[in-house]
Amino acid sequence: MLLIDEIDKSDIDLPNDLLHIFEEGEFEIPELKRDSAPVHQVAPWDDGTPVAIERGLMPCRAFPVVVMTSNGEREFPPAFLRRCLQLRLQRPDRAKLRRIVYARLKPDADLKDRIEDLLTLFCERARTKDLAADQLLNAVYLVMQRVDLLEGTQPLADRERLMEALFKSLDGDQP
Repeated sequence: MLLIDEIDKSDIDLPNDLLHIFEEGEFEIPELKRDSAPVHQVAPWDDGTPVAIERGLMPCRAFPVVVMTSNGEREFPPAFLRRCLQLRLQRPDRAKLRRIVYARLKPDADLKDRIEDLLTLFCERARTKDLAADQLLNAVYLVMQRVDLLEGTQPLADRERLMEALFKSLDGDQP
């Protein structure tokens, strides 16, 4: 299996390079192709039997399952997309967010009310902002550590600034 995380942030040519590999069943290693030796013995990642690479071309014996993630920040060529099974993940609702928080962080029962308050605030802000579940997890983690970020501050004024920092929109827009 091969994971390509955030392919939309990759080099602009990567999708077409991948198409070539999928269609031809091999890829070129330019450094080995330029070398005068016709065959190179390359050690695999697992220290197993060295692999012979002729003329700088690496043939595929079996194609891996390739999983790619994208934040949708750019378009991909239609020929590339035709070869992909696309899965769009839906944003988790409040109940799912609660399950994520309790499964990941396992907070103490005495923090339930504070966590519910954070869930409410997060869900309200997520209606108008692009937020990620890890932002909620970070806020809950701070609560679990009994960190009082508002100690010695003006609670009403500074609480809003703190929540704005924790639940900052991912789309780059300012409120």
